[in-house]
Amino acid sequence: MTTAESIFTVNRAKIIELAAKYRMPAVYGISLAVADGGLMAYTAHSASVNARAAFYVDKILKGAKPADLPIEQPTNSSSE
Repeated sequence: MTTAESIFTVNRAKIIELAAKYRMPAVYGISLAVADGGLMAYTAHSASVNARAAFYVDKILKGAKPADLPIEQPTNSSSE
């Protein structure tokens, strides 16, 4: 979790409250924000990201050099 994610998680309710109070449309990176009253969330499908991470861990544990593995970006989005 990044510092920005940590700050958002701790202050999520206040951030959502202020965005609504000042009528600022906001798109959040986690679906919990929507459950807390946020407008919408747009993020990669977490199950797919976790599956790909497991694929990389498996390759590395079997001896692959991390620098030799291709870089991937999520191709599915989720509004869970």
